[in-house]
Amino acid sequence: MSLFTKTDYYQNYLDERKVSLNNHYEIGPLEIQLRLNWRWEAIVKWADQNRDKATHKSIEPVRPFVSDEGIRQSVMNIWAGYNQHNTQEYAWGIDDDAILKDMIGVAAFDNMKLDMQTSMVRLLQYNPGQMLPLHTDSYNGFKDRYGEGKITRWFIAVTPWDWGHFLQIHDNLLSKYDSGYAVEIKEGVYHLSGNAGINPKYTFTVTGFIK
Repeated sequence: MSLFTKTDYYQNYLDERKVSLNNHYEIGPLEIQLRLNWRWEAIVKWADQNRDKATHKSIEPVRPFVSDEGIRQSVMNIWAGYNQHNTQEYAWGIDDDAILKDMIGVAAFDNMKLDMQTSMVRLLQYNPGQMLPLHTDSYNGFKDRYGEGKITRWFIAVTPWDWGHFLQIHDNLLSKYDSGYAVEIKEGVYHLSGNAGINPKYTFTVTGFIK
C-alpha cells in the first residue's frame, strides 16, 4: 500500500534540488530597520481609501510573466491544498507605484542600496486566514519592464507584528518585528508568508537594481 500523498509532489521537487530545512540559510547581516516616510497607520488608511485601485487575486498557476518554475510551484501548491479561498491577496502598485515609493522614502531606498527610480514597489494586504505559500521569486515581471542586471527584492513590514503574522525565509521564521523591518529575499531563495491572526497584515515588496 502506497503512502504517497499529493503533498509529496512538492517535497520530491525540493529533494531533487537538495533544498532542506536542515541546511541553514543565513539572513542576519541583511536585516535592517527602516524609517518609513509615512507612518504605518497612514499607509493602512490610504489602502482602505483606495481599495478600488488594488488588484484582488488568489493563487494562479498561469500568469504571462511567471517563469516555468513559478508555474510548476503554483500547481504543486494547489495539489497541496492551497486554493482561491486561502490565498487571497490585495496588491497596490501594479499600474502606478509612485505614491508607494513616496511612502517608503528616499532614505529607505538608500539603506536598501536600491535604485529608487527603477525599483518596482507593491503594497500587499493579507487578511486573517490568507497565505502566500512556499515559492521562489524569478523577478520576471521586473525584468520584462527594466531588463537584466543585478536585481534583488526586499520585504518591508508595514504593520507591526501581530497575532499570527509571520514570514519564513528558508529555515528562518521571522516574527516580533516592528513597522519598517526589512529583509532581503534573493532570487531563488524559498520563502512563504502568512496571516493566522486576527488583523490584516500589510507589507511592501520592493524589487530593484542594486546600486
